[in-house]
Amino acid sequence: MQICPSILEYNAEDYFTTIKKLSPYYKYFQIDFADGIYIDNKTASLDDFIFDLKKQSNNETMKQFIFDFHFMVKNYEDYIKKISGLKNKINIKNVFIHYDLVKERSLDSLRSLGMTGGETIGLVLNPQDKISDLASKYDLNKVAFLQIMSIAPGAQGKPFIPETLNKVEQLRELGYRYKIYLDGAVNDKTLPIINSQKFKPDFVCPGSYLTKTDKLKEHVDYLLKYT
Repeated sequence: MQICPSILEYNAEDYFTTIKKLSPYYKYFQIDFADGIYIDNKTASLDDFIFDLKKQSNNETMKQFIFDFHFMVKNYEDYIKKISGLKNKINIKNVFIHYDLVKERSLDSLRSLGMTGGETIGLVLNPQDKISDLASKYDLNKVAFLQIMSIAPGAQGKPFIPETLNKVEQLRELGYRYKIYLDGAVNDKTLPIINSQKFKPDFVCPGSYLTKTDKLKEHVDYLLKYT
């Protein structure tokens, strides 16, 4: 398993403070945004994030990182258009949008959302979303990547739902061969459970375990046991 820290903040400047704090250990980050409409939590706005990004004194430093964006928002198309304009400032790899918001759309229409900035569009499965429904709707191996939420999406610190780990096994047994991410309550209590599974995610995305701790080096060292 590889580590991709998940960063969720309520003040735009704090995204960059957290990136700087984690940068000695990680170069790949998932940036979370929530609009307070799709879920019961609201982060700093994407507009404020972009404004503060443009204020960064050393954009070359920012270019050493790779970013994914996880949009827990109703108007995901608008968010994707906005970050597509950042391709000269930061390296954007993947964009995560939630399956329950897009399941009436074709995969081709979803893929086209990412073409302007070069980023890849993938799907996020909430705890209640079923792999059988996803597989009946789409050819799984045309989905660029998948992220499984192991908590109900929203504020960090919600309880881990171990049953969601079964989805990794279900996907692999159905022949899904691309990257699987796991997001939600990834910490020292849940990693032994995650690691004990027959099929493990390719990436785990610890949030507050890294971003809100005063024992960062200790937590980073613990995570290394599972990589």
